[in-house]
Formats: sequence, structure tokens, C-alpha cells
Amino acid sequence: MPLSLWFMVKPGNPFEKTSQELISTTIPNLLLPADQIRPFPPHITITSGIELPASGKSPQEWLDSIDCTPYSPQQNEVLLELDELVAEDPYFRKCNIALKENANLRSFAATCRKAAGFEDAEAWARDEYRPHFSLLYADIPTKEVRAKLALIEMKIGFAVGDLFACCGGALCLGGSMVLVDTRRPVVEWKDSIVATRETPFTMWRVTKALV
Repeated sequence: MPLSLWFMVKPGNPFEKTSQELISTTIPNLLLPADQIRPFPPHITITSGIELPASGKSPQEWLDSIDCTPYSPQQNEVLLELDELVAEDPYFRKCNIALKENANLRSFAATCRKAAGFEDAEAWARDEYRPHFSLLYADIPTKEVRAKLALIEMKIGFAVGDLFACCGGALCLGGSMVLVDTRRPVVEWKDSIVATRETPFTMWRVTKALV
């Protein structure tokens, strides 16, 4: 069962509602007809293509076995800081927010990928991992998205500006990491989570440049 591993914010957190609205309506309505909009849960992918080891572990047991002990809230956090709005060619990154560089995020991604049996985990995390927060999945020319980036950035500013002003850029302390069966259609991903683990050591933030 190929799975993806995500970070998600706490359910009920104001940023969860705000970001879901951006993904489900605000941004796709600028670029897509209604019948092409494919909403998905707000998340940051840690790694994907996970095939659980043939050790008999359940998805939950595997997720619980990942070593998170090096990280702790307010002392050695994994910082998830939304930084720069970009448009890219891949379908799943058509419009996304690149995350600010964070060494703990890269090391944690390597730990998770290694736990999934990938021998290239360290090199992948160093050279290939491009953490991002997707806002739009679409099979449209990238130039069409680039032409709307200024408008999209304004919409994001309206949506998260109050959160930034209230909390100095902090969006959410903590959250969870989830295993998701992403073989299913995108619109079913919210119901495709097969394991969940709390991550009190994650800090979600947004840079001033984005708002």
C-alpha cells in the first residue's frame, strides 16, 4: 500500500479553516471551472511512496515507531514556516507556498524516509526534498498561474493577515502527522488517513513577506 506522510495543523485551529477555504474555493475559483476543482486537506508532505515493511506492523504501529525524541516544543521545534508563493509545472505543486529553510525539518524528513526503508534518505533530504504547502492541484499552463500570483498573494494576505497581526506570524503550535492512502482520488484524501500521531514539536508560522 503506497502511502504519503503529511504534517497537518490541529483540527479546529483558525489556520485550518482559513487554509481550507483558500484551497477549496478562493484560489481555484480564480483559475478553474467549478467541475475541475479538486479540494484536498491542508498539509505539508514529509515524504511519499511509502511501502510499509513486511514485518507485520500496522500503519499506526509503524507511525508510532518513528523516533521523534530529538524534537520538543519551544526548545527544538520542527519549524514549518510558509515563506514564498510560487507556481510550478508539477500537477501537485501548481500553486504552492515554499517553506523557509529549517534544518530540523530536513533531518526529520530523513528520519521518516529512513524508517520507510529508503536507503537514500539522507541524500534525498539534503538534495531533493522541497517542502511546500500546496494551494492548487491543476493541469493548466503554469504561466496562467504565474499571471495571477499577485492576486493570489493579495488573497492570502487578506486571509491570514489577522492571524499574523494577532500572533506575530505564529499560526499553530503542534498538530499531527498522518499516513494517507494517496492512491485514492484527491477529493477522497480527507477520508483516506490510515494512521495519526500528534506532533507537539511542530510550529507553524508565516513570514511577513507573504502577508
